[in-house]
Amino acid sequence: MSVLRKVVYLQRKYCLIPPRSRILIAFSGGVDSVVLYTALKELSHFFNLKEIALAHLNHKLREDADRDEEFCRQFARKVGVKIFTSSVDTRAFARKEGLSLEEAGRRLRYEFFHDILKKEGYDLIATGHHLNDLVETIFLWLIRGSGLEGITGFEPKEGKVIRPLFLVKKEEISRFAVERRLDWVEDVSNYSFEFVRNKIRHRIMPVVKEINPSVEDTLLAFRDILTEENRFMDAVSEELLKRIKDEDGSIDCKLLRNEHTALQRRVIKRWIGIREFRKIEQIRRLLFKGGRVNIGGGREVISKRGKLYLKS
Repeated sequence: MSVLRKVVYLQRKYCLIPPRSRILIAFSGGVDSVVLYTALKELSHFFNLKEIALAHLNHKLREDADRDEEFCRQFARKVGVKIFTSSVDTRAFARKEGLSLEEAGRRLRYEFFHDILKKEGYDLIATGHHLNDLVETIFLWLIRGSGLEGITGFEPKEGKVIRPLFLVKKEEISRFAVERRLDWVEDVSNYSFEFVRNKIRHRIMPVVKEINPSVEDTLLAFRDILTEENRFMDAVSEELLKRIKDEDGSIDCKLLRNEHTALQRRVIKRWIGIREFRKIEQIRRLLFKGGRVNIGGGREVISKRGKLYLKS
């Protein structure tokens, strides 16, 4: 089937999973995570996996969130794998940190997953992100404003996080689930326009697909070109950052403002670890004048005495 073939192809191209790995699946109970588990289970001999386990975080954002958690527990019992669960008050965390619900949920999820990884000795976190998610991410960064590093979306592997369904389209995931008669729960928040991504998914993408029915494949090829160029620019900016960064972590404004604007933006992005173009541009202007920029999460960049400082 196309899902399994694409997972195998991705493994051969990127070597996502070393032999004898213990994999922790980010498991929502939705169709993507159920298909991800099923694919890895069916390919466990190909990957030579040592263990597959599930991790579910209840964000407490919906009335049926407890139903989803219970489904995940029952699914784990049915297939005979270990599951780790926890719950958080996502809205309270978002208010406290000044974040959107989407960003707050993402941070809490990955903190939860990485904590399990550390405590339980798992090797990798596998998420159900697929090709349509990648396309939506590209559109999201185009709308919010980003350089090449933003609109290339995400990678098949980033640190301890792997995305085995990276090349698989949503329609292929749905078809695989129906043909295998898999059970899953439908997250009604996927249809809520409270989340920006859902507006892209349900309002923008249907129109784009009318113009180009193969937009996923088109943007994947486009992304591959940008990724190679982005890697080159990353290498140049990393070397520059090493030269202009002081021992206290600050940046020399004079040295950076003598560089090309494109490199200024790249260095700032690498220094503080954000992709939002508007914030990066606000910080870049600090190279030429004093002031400060709030970048969220209790952090700000301050310009004083010819240097940029990152404070938290």
